[in-house]
Amino acid sequence: MNERRQKFRVLADELRRGIAELRWPGGRLPTEQQLATEQGVSLNTVRRAVDLLVTEGLVYRRQGSGTYVKPGAAQSGPVIGVAVPSMTYYYPRIIAGIEQELAAHGCQMLLRSTGYDPAQEEKAVEGMVTAGAEALLLVPELAGRPDPHAYLDGLPLPVVLVERRFSSGSDVYEFVCSNHAAGGYSGARHLLAHGHTRLAWMARTSPHSEQVLKGFEQALAGVGLTPAAERTLERWTAADVERFLDELVGSGVTAALCFADREAALLVGAAVRRGLRVPGDLSVIGYDDEVADLSEVPLTAVSPAKAVVGRLAVETILHRLANRDAPLQQRLVVPQLVVRDSTGIHSP
Repeated sequence: MNERRQKFRVLADELRRGIAELRWPGGRLPTEQQLATEQGVSLNTVRRAVDLLVTEGLVYRRQGSGTYVKPGAAQSGPVIGVAVPSMTYYYPRIIAGIEQELAAHGCQMLLRSTGYDPAQEEKAVEGMVTAGAEALLLVPELAGRPDPHAYLDGLPLPVVLVERRFSSGSDVYEFVCSNHAAGGYSGARHLLAHGHTRLAWMARTSPHSEQVLKGFEQALAGVGLTPAAERTLERWTAADVERFLDELVGSGVTAALCFADREAALLVGAAVRRGLRVPGDLSVIGYDDEVADLSEVPLTAVSPAKAVVGRLAVETILHRLANRDAPLQQRLVVPQLVVRDSTGIHSP
């Protein structure tokens, strides 16, 4: 396949995605000149991409007016609104899982990013409802609301929470989440199985880190241990890491579980600069597995099954739409442990 052919097929894929996401609610695509400018391709590439969609029956040309999405061409299932806090970290693989499962059911996706801002989230939800969403997959900001239950109860559409849940008996909503406590437990058990008995916890503040810590502490408690050092900060600096490493060395720590990959990589870098061997003197586990393999020493990491979470969220919301009176479902997905070079056996 030559380069020009690849370009027009890539653009056709992007246009199909835009149609599926209702990117052009009025049904009219941008002009060919606009598409060429926006996508950085030639007019000929645009024409070939649009010709392909015309052949597939997704769009049609109206002479003197423009190119329009054929009514009903991209949809046989409901329109699902999806709101996530970020398009760049953690959530891209969840979005990919959602998109894959929605496409398999002939559904359209309305995708919005909320920037971890409750006000932006409310605007995003309102916009998706106005655009025709029939249900919502939502990663809500719960901590920043005076009454998160009232907010969720007031949503006008069926909703499944994704990677968010309450930690008490007030958890009365449908959700699909990673079992982050199980992830922390498995990370600690891996270190214990390698002979480490002086374990540390290092984390940044996050809705997930508290759950990971619970699992970490439970694993230690099961063998009569407690964390030898424990610290959670809003954001770690290089100086913070150096001070914490002083504490670890002083208290005889030989292994650490870090939330998340960035914090683990900072600890590994500080240890190596100090002349410590990783994992010979200090074993380190990261969490999230977003950039763990890029660390100075590739990190063993707890890896949430994000695409699976996305697919199960779609399955759950479609079941809700088809069975409005069915009991609520709450689904947990256990993360996997990916073993790399940063952990090893401790030999006293």
